Amino acid sequence: MSGTTLSHRVSEFLGVALFALALVWLIALTTYDPADAVWFFNTGGHTPPSNFVGQVGSFLAELSYQMFGFVSFLVPVSLVVLGWHYFWCQPPDAAYTKAFGAALFIGCISSFLSLIIGSTEVATKTFHAGGLIGTWLGAAMSEYLNRTGSIIVLLTLIALSVILSTQ
Repeated sequence: MSGTTLSHRVSEFLGVALFALALVWLIALTTYDPADAVWFFNTGGHTPPSNFVGQVGSFLAELSYQMFGFVSFLVPVSLVVLGWHYFWCQPPDAAYTKAFGAALFIGCISSFLSLIIGSTEVATKTFHAGGLIGTWLGAAMSEYLNRTGSIIVLLTLIALSVILSTQ
């Protein structure tokens, strides 16, 4: 009986930790400043970062925006959903199917934003709306299907990924 109680406590602790990580990630994304000096990406001055989560938040936001673009905001949402399941000790039904659906959704939305918006200039820094993943997938799809065909296929895949990742 104590093993069950311990596993419930560990699961609840993991749920709260995922909630906290989601909150930190969300604050890091919303207070992102492209001028912040970030490990490995740019070597700015020695001024402290303006990100509310500090240097770690600047790095996390920079990495997220470079990889996924605006879709980065779905990562904290996913962490909250996962934390909710862990907190209430309820394993998600068909976890692998839902994880595949969520990954497909993130990839398709990134590609869709890349094809629709493209890239913009933010504080003298080029910003890809779909991130590197969306830019790469969108370019690969539009090479074979052109832009219109790619958008149609992506919208279909987005609908299918929503079906896979939800009930």
